[in-house]
Amino acid sequence: MVSRKETRTLGLAALGATLEYYDFVVYLFVAAALSKEFFPPDVSPWIRQMQTFGIFAIGYLVRPVAGIVAAHFGDKVGRKKMFIFLIILMAVPTFLIGVLPTYAQVGWFAPLFLLILRALQGCAVGGELPGAAVFVSEHAGASRIGGASGFLHGVVHLGLLLGTAAAALAGVISTHLDMPSLAWRLPFIIGGLFGLTAAYLRRQLEESPLYAEIVRSKQVSKTVPLKVVVSQYRRACLFGFGLMFVQAVLATVFFQYMQTVLITVYGVSTQMALNANMFGILALALSMPIWGQVSDRIGWGKTLLIGAVGTAVSAVYYFQHLASAVTSVTSLSLLFAIAGIPVGAIIGLVPGLLSSLFPTQVRQSGYALPYNVGAALFAGLAPLTLAWLVRGFGPTVALYPVLLACAIALVLASLVSGMRLYLGREAELQAHSVDAIR
Repeated sequence: MVSRKETRTLGLAALGATLEYYDFVVYLFVAAALSKEFFPPDVSPWIRQMQTFGIFAIGYLVRPVAGIVAAHFGDKVGRKKMFIFLIILMAVPTFLIGVLPTYAQVGWFAPLFLLILRALQGCAVGGELPGAAVFVSEHAGASRIGGASGFLHGVVHLGLLLGTAAAALAGVISTHLDMPSLAWRLPFIIGGLFGLTAAYLRRQLEESPLYAEIVRSKQVSKTVPLKVVVSQYRRACLFGFGLMFVQAVLATVFFQYMQTVLITVYGVSTQMALNANMFGILALALSMPIWGQVSDRIGWGKTLLIGAVGTAVSAVYYFQHLASAVTSVTSLSLLFAIAGIPVGAIIGLVPGLLSSLFPTQVRQSGYALPYNVGAALFAGLAPLTLAWLVRGFGPTVALYPVLLACAIALVLASLVSGMRLYLGREAELQAHSVDAIR
């Protein structure tokens, strides 16, 4: 049974991480409006789009250093203190983006301010999501880590849904009030205010019991945690990089970039694209807690295998039927949902599995290195790469990165049983096997 305290801890951690994800990715959902407001009107729409995605990528590119620094202090001074600081660091820049002056008002200062605030967002999210994953994984029991992982990532990905819903609602409100700028300002303002509220609520959380134990036993790492991770856990880091590539490609292609493709290539209305994307994200988010519980029963490897095969099959179906589905919001929504459910079998495992690869003393730094470097290299540059590929080869070219990600997921599924794990049911089985040999 899950205790009330464990449920509250999971809920508050997931709520904060959800708002962080919302604040970070809502930029993509209003990218078309931002490109018009923050760059010169006398250049082509495609150039403005590339400039807008370039600033989007900045948030990812600053994540490796910022996330690793935040993880260092998470391992050194505690998970909870960094938890509260990081969500404030996200909430304030998000709110400020919502009140920025435009290019028409201050010229090139507008995109400069946007870039600086975007970089601060990247600093925050680089530490927040690894912190939430480690915090929840350390609170979960050995037989529930998969379920806790799936619940956390499912709720976190509702941040995508909230971002899509906020963009859609802001568009309706701006039209009703005849104030076009509200279509992109409101999502940021609301996200910033909610983030500050979540920071206040997080004060109720207790420190991770595993971290509290190493503090009591004076086992906190005396050297730089990152140095330990790089020197002693290279194999775990490589596995983590592979896992992050898979997550970045699948999430970006299906639930972030394809919305832009629908609008710019297929001529789908913004509202229709948002609605279909919301349906797919909902299917993704709701499936992840279920897949997490499945992994508690059958293990990480078998669940990854199911996800990889299912995603490959659904991706082929998705791109084969995309052109015909754009005429109906129902057909398009179902297509996104068909893609979302098997993707959840992979993405839902990431918080628990990646946390399990490292011991408590260096767990947050171990998580942050592959997570943030992988996000910067793969997720941050994915929209730019996809925009270039789609422009040159057509929208169906996005299928091939997805199939590559599925192939890597199959490799990871075959390797996970041979990895040294420190959390979860499989870690206990490994420990019993070692004891039996002794």
